[in-house]
Amino acid sequence: MNPAAGIRAFTGGFRWSRHPSLVHYTWLPVLISLIVCAAGLYFALGYLVDASERLIAGLPDWLDWLDVLLTPLIYLIGILLGAWLFGLLAVLIASPFLGAFSLALERAAFGSAPESGTAIWTDIGSSLVRETRKLLYYLPRLLVVFLVTLIPVVNVAAPVIWLLFGAWTLAVQFADYPTENRQRPFAETLRLLKANRGAALTFGACATAALAIPFLNFLLIPVAVAGGTLLWHELQDTG
Repeated sequence: MNPAAGIRAFTGGFRWSRHPSLVHYTWLPVLISLIVCAAGLYFALGYLVDASERLIAGLPDWLDWLDVLLTPLIYLIGILLGAWLFGLLAVLIASPFLGAFSLALERAAFGSAPESGTAIWTDIGSSLVRETRKLLYYLPRLLVVFLVTLIPVVNVAAPVIWLLFGAWTLAVQFADYPTENRQRPFAETLRLLKANRGAALTFGACATAALAIPFLNFLLIPVAVAGGTLLWHELQDTG
């Protein structure tokens, strides 16, 4: 699959997330995301202040001039990483409502979608089970990536490794909603994306960049869900 398909799906998500028939599906996930991201970054800033002060205090006198460079760098890296992490947490919490948005988008964009046929509480329960399954998939790989980036020499490539991991994780997250809505196993999403790694990684890279934008990432989550749904359909049609 052409890697451009991932970019095309993400940009298509911008258009569909603003569709008049879909806007009312997005306000609750956006509100949840705003609360989670704002609260997370508020508490993270407190830790950043402490971390910055400890690091600067530990510098020898002859390196005091690094204060001017290190302080803004610490804040920049911390805010970007925090925005991404809390953005992902917001996605996990809002997942049941994002699944409903994905269903509505399928009806609007493709003319049909699977019917849920269950109560909202049942949908929320099954969604939480699904998100737990995803976490069990993400966490061991997160640990491996973390350990690899501690290895001397290899850790020079740490930014690239983290980018690839983040891109893959978010491609899996956002392309899984159509699979979940059809009550198909999570493994089916993995097989689909592994067969189209180029498209999956370019889409995931776009989603990673979106979630790393502080105070705007909560607005871009519906875009990523719409894009993931479009990507799923394109990969199914070409698979």
